[in-house]
Amino acid sequence: MHHLLVAAAILLFALPVGAQQRQAPPPADMAGAADHPLVGRYDGSVQRLREQVAFGEMRIVTAPVLPGGRPPGSPRATEANSTAVAGRITRMRYEGPDGRSPIELVRNWQQRLQQGGFSTVFACEARSCGGGGADLWFAVNEARPGNAGIASNWSSQAYAVMRLERPAGDVWVSLLSVTGPRERPQTLIDVVEVRPMETDRIVFVDAAQMDRSIAATGRVALYGIAFDTDRAEPRAESRPTIEEIAKYLRANPSVAVIVTGHTDSQGGFEHNVDLSRRRAAAVIAALTRDHGIAAARLTPFGAGMAAPVAANDSERGRAQNRRVEIVRR
Repeated sequence: MHHLLVAAAILLFALPVGAQQRQAPPPADMAGAADHPLVGRYDGSVQRLREQVAFGEMRIVTAPVLPGGRPPGSPRATEANSTAVAGRITRMRYEGPDGRSPIELVRNWQQRLQQGGFSTVFACEARSCGGGGADLWFAVNEARPGNAGIASNWSSQAYAVMRLERPAGDVWVSLLSVTGPRERPQTLIDVVEVRPMETDRIVFVDAAQMDRSIAATGRVALYGIAFDTDRAEPRAESRPTIEEIAKYLRANPSVAVIVTGHTDSQGGFEHNVDLSRRRAAAVIAALTRDHGIAAARLTPFGAGMAAPVAANDSERGRAQNRRVEIVRR
């Protein structure tokens, strides 16, 4: 009897551990995750990649991608199998849910988009995507720079391209889903909201203008410092504006300033506060490292989305809110 009770106790405590291993929770959304309002997400999936540019160019694959017939090393997406589009680009990658196939996920998204007025331009599965399917997989992944992080399991892939025609500019959505590690599906989504590039938008503020603005209002807003989506390091084209900040500070050696980062409202509040502060700190690092400005004169601050200068319901407004400000202490 004693041995039976011991065995029962061992089973009692062992079963929950096994059950916990079998029911391990899926990974959480990445920091700053946000679904595209026109696309949504498949119930139970998690977002592991989100990149966005206000204006960019790419090719959307709209026909089977056949191997051969192109110079070695050239892009797989060509005029024969894709459509060139330009506008606001959002790239997302979702994982899961477990127990769903790539074709099931893509067909559900197709249905959702068709209900929103989209039409199907092209759809394929595995080998019907052209050749062995690998060329389409590469063409879709290579459409944007960087690693999309989607498994190279093209034999399981399902693909669809949807288009919404509207007076304000068409919207294109490409959906590529494959079976990933541990049989967990992965879906790569590109959304392009077509619009012409805004011109005459470059505003360069030199040291003299900074001096006048700070003398009059105690601050100056700078739009010449640019960052990649969800990145803190200033892009190369930010160098001239940072040099002008250094000129202003050298001409005013008694002035100390707060370098304030501002974001738009895309993403979570805390994430944007942290991102904006890291961007401000990166500008300060450039001023101290490259221009010899004393760190004691510079204070980083992240305002995130808390101090907009325009409504965040349009790209023009969001662009106005993404800025760096120099505030006199």
